[in-house]
Amino acid sequence: MISAWIHIPRPGELILEYVLGFAFGWTIFQALFMRDMAGGSYSRALRSTFLPELLSMNFLMAGMTPVMTLAMKVTPGSHNPLGPAFWFVMSMALLTDFVVAYPTNWWLVAHHLKHGMMTVRKQNQTDHHQLAYARGMDHHAAMPNSGSTLNTPKSSDDHKSSKHSAPLPSARVQRAMSLLSFFVFGLGIGIVWIFGGFSG
Repeated sequence: MISAWIHIPRPGELILEYVLGFAFGWTIFQALFMRDMAGGSYSRALRSTFLPELLSMNFLMAGMTPVMTLAMKVTPGSHNPLGPAFWFVMSMALLTDFVVAYPTNWWLVAHHLKHGMMTVRKQNQTDHHQLAYARGMDHHAAMPNSGSTLNTPKSSDDHKSSKHSAPLPSARVQRAMSLLSFFVFGLGIGIVWIFGGFSG
């Protein structure tokens, strides 16, 4: 909406969207809201949520950028934030980025790098995840083996959770995922470039 009102070129608009989207997503929706999972430390939450937000943002923009840019080019009235065409194009772009970013977000949640939106846990499970999040470890590795009131028998839900979770990925894997995210984002930019989305 800001870029539409001040009429900046599409490349500048993309930069603005990325910077503002990443800033809000990282500092508020990730770090601030997940602060309790990092032992109440906002600075620790910032460090631990930077990579998840980076991966999510790159894949999100990879899906959103081509749809929004090319659709706005051929849809009359789509540059006016006060008109329905603008919000229709935005809705289609958001739907696309949801689909494109879903596999990465699933991977992040499965490897305990991000908190799932629909995650519901019992209190003892929440304590385990808070400990794991604060230490940057897998929550199963962080669970005490003996001598603790938290060391309770696993329920059927716990076993199901264990089957669908994976250990914390190595630094090498995380770097590879980061490179992949920038590559996919670059593909999205390339599609816009090839189809003339930056012209006019």
